[in-house]
Parts: sequence; C-alpha cells; structure tokens
Amino acid sequence: MQFRASGFGLGLALMLTALPATAFAQTGGVTGTVIASDGGRPIEGAEVLVSGSELRGATDVSGRFRLLSVPAGARSLIVRAVGLLPDTVMVTVVSGQTVNVSVTLVRPATSLGAVAITAQKRTESLQEVPVPVTAYDDRFLKEQSVTQFDALSGYVPGLNVQLQSPNNPGFVIRGITSDDGTSFVEPRVSVFQDGVSISKSRGSVVELFDLERVEVLKGPQGTLFGRGAQIGAVHVIQNKAVNARLTEVTAGGGNFGEIFASGVVNAPLTDNLFGRVAAIYNKRDGFIENVAGGTLNGKNTAAVRAALRWLPSLSSTVDLLLNFQTDDAPGTSFKSLVYPTPSGDQTPFGRAALNGGDSLSTDRQVGGATLLWNQQLSPSWTLTSTTAWRRFYSDEAFDADGTLAPVLQFREVAQGSQSSQEFRFNYDRGGKLTAFTGASFFREEGSQRVPFNTDERSLFALLTPLLSGIGVPFVPLINPDGSANLSVANNPLSGQPFKTSHFEEYENFGSLNAYEAFADATYRATDRLSLTAGIRGTYEDVSNAYEVTNSATPGSLGVLLGAAPNNLFAPTNGRNTGTGSFRSVVGRGIASYDLGNGYLAFGSVSRGRRPNVVVVNAAGTNTLNEESVISYEGGLKGQLFNGRVQFDANGYRYNYSNFQTSIVRLTETGVENLTLDVGRADSWGLEGSIRGQISSRLSAFATVGYIDAKFDSLDANGDRQARAGNRFRLTPMHSYSGGVTLSLIDGDAGRLSISPNVVYRGKVFFEDLNTPGIEQEGFSLVNLRATYALPDKRTEIVLVGRNLANKEYIIDAGNTGRAFGIPTFIAGAPRFLTLQVSYGLR
Repeated sequence: MQFRASGFGLGLALMLTALPATAFAQTGGVTGTVIASDGGRPIEGAEVLVSGSELRGATDVSGRFRLLSVPAGARSLIVRAVGLLPDTVMVTVVSGQTVNVSVTLVRPATSLGAVAITAQKRTESLQEVPVPVTAYDDRFLKEQSVTQFDALSGYVPGLNVQLQSPNNPGFVIRGITSDDGTSFVEPRVSVFQDGVSISKSRGSVVELFDLERVEVLKGPQGTLFGRGAQIGAVHVIQNKAVNARLTEVTAGGGNFGEIFASGVVNAPLTDNLFGRVAAIYNKRDGFIENVAGGTLNGKNTAAVRAALRWLPSLSSTVDLLLNFQTDDAPGTSFKSLVYPTPSGDQTPFGRAALNGGDSLSTDRQVGGATLLWNQQLSPSWTLTSTTAWRRFYSDEAFDADGTLAPVLQFREVAQGSQSSQEFRFNYDRGGKLTAFTGASFFREEGSQRVPFNTDERSLFALLTPLLSGIGVPFVPLINPDGSANLSVANNPLSGQPFKTSHFEEYENFGSLNAYEAFADATYRATDRLSLTAGIRGTYEDVSNAYEVTNSATPGSLGVLLGAAPNNLFAPTNGRNTGTGSFRSVVGRGIASYDLGNGYLAFGSVSRGRRPNVVVVNAAGTNTLNEESVISYEGGLKGQLFNGRVQFDANGYRYNYSNFQTSIVRLTETGVENLTLDVGRADSWGLEGSIRGQISSRLSAFATVGYIDAKFDSLDANGDRQARAGNRFRLTPMHSYSGGVTLSLIDGDAGRLSISPNVVYRGKVFFEDLNTPGIEQEGFSLVNLRATYALPDKRTEIVLVGRNLANKEYIIDAGNTGRAFGIPTFIAGAPRFLTLQVSYGLR
C-alpha cells in the first residue's frame, strides 16, 4: 500500500511539474466601454488587446467588452476601432477582481476616418468589405443637408430615387425600378430600417434624420437582406439611446412658406437604461399653383422616433425602437401638355389647371416598433434577435388627366401591416473563419383600393379619338379658354343621357407568409486571400385577390370598352382569388485579395430573384415566373497619401430572365394596371467614388456612374422582343456628383464652413417603351450649405440652398393619363432656400 501511495504521489508531482506556470498565475478581469468623442456614441466592433499577450476581445453593440484571465499587475490595453484613432490605456489588474475602464476614441483630424458598416452582419471598415456598397455617416449627411431619399440618391452612384409624393416613390438601383403600389407585387429593391424590411412601396418613405448612417448595397443581396433584395438594398440605421446627456433643437424657415423644426434629447434614465427621443417637422407650400385652388408639389411631414436601450447584464443589450411619421401634403401636379391652362401655359413648370383644387392631397401615416436583442453567448458566438411590427395607411387623391376636366379623378387608398422575426448567430473568434447563420419569418397583409370618379360628358370627349373608327366625331376635352368641354349631354350612339357624376372602384389584396434560412461564411485562406460564400433558401405562401365594386347605376360608355356596367373597370361579379406556394434559393461567392498598402481587389458571382407574382384581375389569375438575375462583379478599393484619400471602383454585368415590368393600359376590357413578363434583358456598368481629407480645413468627394441597361433583341425562345434594344426606365446612362467642405474660419471668432456640391443625372426615359417626349434630358443641380458656429460652440446658424441655379426639369412623365393619349408631366423642385438656427447641449 505504501508503495502505491508513493507512486501516486510521484505521478501527481510529475503532472503538476508539467503544467505551465500560468496555471498558478494570479489573474483578474477587465471590463469596459469604448465610445466616440463626438457625442458619446458607443463603438461596436472595437478590438481590445492586452499588450504582450494573445488576449483579445471585441465590443458589442453597446460598446462594452470583457476580458477574463488577465494576469495581475500593470497592463496596457490597446484599443482600435474603424474610423477612429487607436488608444492605449494603462490598467492595474488585481487577482480575483474585475477592473472597469472607459475608453474614448477620437476621429483623425488630417486623415480620413473609415466608415464602419454592418452590411455583412458584422462591423467592418467600408474600405475592407468586398461588396459594392456606398455608406455615408451622420457627418456627411449633415454637411450635404440630406433629409430625403431623393437627395441621398444624388451622391450614390447607381442609385436613383424618384419621389412623386411620399406615397409614390420609385427606388432604382442599377437600372431596376421598384415602385409598384399593387398590394401583391413584391419589390425588387429592399429598403430596410434598423434590420427590418420597409420595402412595400407605399410605406417605404421615411425622413432621414437623427441617423447613425445609411448604407446602399448594389447587386443581388438576397443572402444578406432576403427575398426583396434582387438587385440591391438601402439600409437606414438610426441613432440608438446612449449613456450620455444630449439636447439639440433646430428651427428655421425658407421660401415657399417653409417651416422647419427638429430636436433630439438623449439621457441615462438609470445606470443601465438609456432613453432618446428625436422629432422633425417640415412644411413647405407647393411650388406649383393650381388655378382651381391651392398649390401642388408641396410638403407637410412630421415624424418622431423614440429609443430605449437596456443593459440587463454584461453580455446583453436590448434596444426598443418606436417610429411614427405622418404626411399631409398637397397633391401632385400631373400636368397635361396637350391642353393649355386658361393662362395658355403648356409647360410642366407654370401654373397648373387641375380639377379638384384643395382636395388633391396625400394623407399618409406609417409607424412601427422594433425590438433588438444582442446576446454574447461566448467569446466566439453572438445571438441577435430582431422582432418587428409595422403598419401604414395612405390616401392620395390625384387628377390623372392634368386638366380642369372632371374626367380622370382617382384616389388610391393603400394600407398594409407586417410582422417579422429573425434569429441570427454570428461566429468570430478572431481566427480565419467568420460566419453567420439564422432563420426568419415574415408576414404581410395589404390592400390597394382605387376609387374612380368622372363626369361622363368629359369621359366621352376623352374617348372620342379612340372611337373615330366607328364614326364618332372628335370632341375636344378642353375648350380654347382652358375650361372643361361639357357640351355633349347625351351619348350619340345610344341617346342615353350622360351622368354628371359616375363612381366605380377596384381593390386588390395581398397576403404573404415567408420563411427563410440563411448562412454565410468568410474564410481567410492566406494572410491576403479571403473566400466568402453565402446561401439563402425561401419558402413563400401567397394568397391574393381582386374585386371591382360596380357603379350604383350603369355607366353609358362601358359597353365601348368592354367594362359594362362600369365605364373603366371590367366587373368581377365578386372577388377573384389566386394562391401559390414557391421555393427559391439565392447565393453569392466572393474572392478578395489584399494587395497591400491599403488596396483590396475582389470579384463575385451571385444570383438574385424577384418572387413569383400571382396576378389577379378581372380576367382571372396568372402566375408569373420569378424574375432572376446572374451577377458578375469586380472591384478595387484603396487609400492614398497615408489615408488622406480613399477610393473604390466597380464593374459589373447582369443577365436577367423573365424580366418583369408594370404598365397601365387601356384594353378591350377597360383600364388595367398590369405586371408583365417581358423576357430577357442585360446590363453592364462602371461605378467609382473618391473622397479626401486634403487638410484639416478642406475635404472633398466625387462619384461617377455609367450603366448600359437594355432589353435583349431576342427572348428565351429566340423570338424578337417587343422592347428589343430599349433602355430601362428611370435609368440615367451617366451620373456624377462632387463637392467640398471648406472651413473658412476656425478660431476665437467661431467656425465658418461651406459645403457646395453639384449633382448630374443623364437622360432618362420614364417608360420602358422609350417613347419620344416621355423623357428628361441630362441636367445638373448645384447645392450649398453654409454653417457658422458661434464661439460658444453650442449655437449654429445654417443656410441651405438646393438647385441654386433654379434649373427646370421633370421627375416623371406619362403616368395614368398616357393610357388615354394625354401623358402628364411632374415638375422637379425649383430653388429652395432655408435658414436654420441650432442650439445644443452635451
């Protein structure tokens, strides 16, 4: 027994001797928070290293980090973050205890700080992401006075945003337009707000205020952003509540009766609960006067955001975000150039003569709630949960014929609600592999109701050019003095008296349940070569419907269009329905190579898709095949002059199958708003941007874009296509922008800076048919922001000028009136001037 005990003791002694000395070292822990010097914003993804060891950590979404088993004694912490200067902090670690530190990082003064983005679901430098993405932080958005999507698009190559009204936007990325308000048509371009899709057309417009940044990803992004991102995504990231006190208010006004006000308040509520409220109000009278009453093309928007951040533990962050926006704006000037106004004007820019007067307007509300939960499961794994609910309602009244005739008086009443849940697991242990995987559920229900009112005397006059073949003489819609021609009281074909007030309407309905699973990984094969692959699978369950509400008394003209007993909308005699279930897979593959000295080259292949569309109308149900695109892309990113200059350049080619387009047309069964599969198409293009910090007082930027996007000559069957060789609508072949920010005074007298810029858009067609005259030639807009900060460093006086040269241009043409032979035109904004005063406390 004694021999065995001695043997056991000897073995134990040998084992203990073999253990590393660190096993007996006294250790403690280090926790802390990393924030930015400008505003106290917590820095996500900052790297924290213990000098002289392999210990490392990274901050979470609330800027917190935790290091365990740090050897006791004096230690140096090296803290680095994207776009900020690194810092070294000395700490004294006590055995068995945890020391807490706070680190504040500052922006570089004479070199460009990289923009930190989360486009690939992890924090990375914009210059190191092998994806075509343009991102602007709050500083750039403020310097260029960007508060709307259409203004933003001027500085993003490949992006064009058309805002007819807050209810009727068009998002265009690299030639692909997403603007259909039909409830069952899915978008091609995804619009996201804090990780939640807001892509449905009538609910996608939000004011751009109190933002952390905006990211615009181009090319198929289904792997990252889901089913609606066939050709790109716009992601708006708002500021979250932080552990700091901040108050800022702004008030001002401008021409066309503008009133502007905004404000933000942020404060800690408890040690681990912070709150933030931001609001904006912007009202401007319409810049087109309507002789029938009121003005057109104005703005009246109010929006509020509330945010709560709760830190229940050292490894958990919970954010609650509430958003609400209301738009009560004047109507849109759909102006006819076929018939002059009473004053003789036949341009889109002069006084309009639209029937309806002040009743032409947009009434819109959109709001939602988002709950974000970030949980650090281990040093390598993080769980992110995104739970969201959203709802919108809009009611827009418009005169589609653009004259004083009471002929095409429409309203569009759209509403929708959605709920979603996503769980995502991120893996990153600081090695060669980073990855994420997860699953999501998305539910959406919506409807679009279109009431139509007309005076049949005017409707008959409008239709006479189409009835000449059956011997009906032409009747002018408008008298020479610009008034409505109501001279024909009876239908000459039947003798029936025309109704002076006729009403009918249609309504479409859409319901969707979508389930998705996704995974994406990046492997650093060598110190310079990285390979990325991602995949997303989708299952969709769709249920759509369409119903026409017939006129209470039969119309007298519907028999001519096959719409009897209505005049325009063919009856359904109940509700037509259509259903479908669809599966799809999209993916991406990327190879990137670090060329050294701050240069990165990459190439990618990806597949995007627009979901199948179950089209339901009076004729029945038709299911369109999914629209798909294969993308090939290459790019180069880099920096020069010790980081003072950063640039990126991309080239791409897309091949489309089952290309879809939306049109309004007058058919043998009345007016139809259709989504069609028009075959094959392709596009290619080049994009680039450069920005530089020339000195501590001067910075500059420039962007350029070229795109050749056309319909192929032949379809998949080898037959010639109807739109062969036509360019995609709303797609300028050339675009560029450029500007500088110059600090003229910076001293005891305060700070005076100016930010002039110019934006150019090349020629665009407003229809895929490329009809001559339904187009806008290329034009430039010159803008300016001048800021004077008082010596108290709390007060700023800002002058903002947009379209300083008062350039005349149109933002849309054709529209519903085009189906009746009277295309309408919408004028772009003239010169806007705004003076604002801001006061802030930090």
